[in-house]
Amino acid sequence: MPVRLSDTLKKLLLAYVAVFIVQHIIDQFMGGNFAGWFALTPIDFFHGKIWTLFTYGFLHSDIMPLVLNCLVLAFIGGELEAIWGKKKFLTYYFFCSIMVGVFYLFLQLLPVALPPLMGASGGVYGVLMAYGILFPERELLFMMLFPMQAKQFVWVLAGIEFLQAVFSGGGSGTMVAAVAHLSGMGVGFLYLWAMAKGIRIRKGNAAKIGSTKRNASHLRLVPGTEDDEPKRGGPKTWH
Repeated sequence: MPVRLSDTLKKLLLAYVAVFIVQHIIDQFMGGNFAGWFALTPIDFFHGKIWTLFTYGFLHSDIMPLVLNCLVLAFIGGELEAIWGKKKFLTYYFFCSIMVGVFYLFLQLLPVALPPLMGASGGVYGVLMAYGILFPERELLFMMLFPMQAKQFVWVLAGIEFLQAVFSGGGSGTMVAAVAHLSGMGVGFLYLWAMAKGIRIRKGNAAKIGSTKRNASHLRLVPGTEDDEPKRGGPKTWH
């Protein structure tokens, strides 16, 4: 699959890599608390750190999640941006990421100690869902080895994440990651469904308005009585 790196994606990927480097230099080598200021936790969020609902998506706890998220964006993000445009693509991407953060805050109602939320996976899995819907027949490599149609890839991935969320043996961190992935896909699906429904409603209203205008125009132009005869020099017929 050819990689289509737009300027938008290049800046986004560079931002992820730069933040990862700064985060781990400050936290591991300088004794700072970069993640504490920008990762999402309910206590910090409800005590004023509302920016963490956005910034958590730029942090990554390890190199592998960063690499995988960047690879997905690099391989499939460009096609979505090509048909949507920069503004619509970024709106969708960050909407998915922010709503995953909101869902995570509700998870704190569970009697389980959950780790801080960080990572771009919520937005990335929303992108995967959109790709599976818009390009269902495209071929993707599952686990980088097995060719699979995009629509099948999305369902298999969702099934794996569901099993991880329910039967997680890796602790609360694994469960949170799986739930974040699933909620990203779910939010992406609902966003696209609502957008498609809105388009149909607007098209339907436009058709009704157009029909009404045509009917009104027709009634107005067709002469009915002698008083309605066109003025001298005016058109004799109407179509």
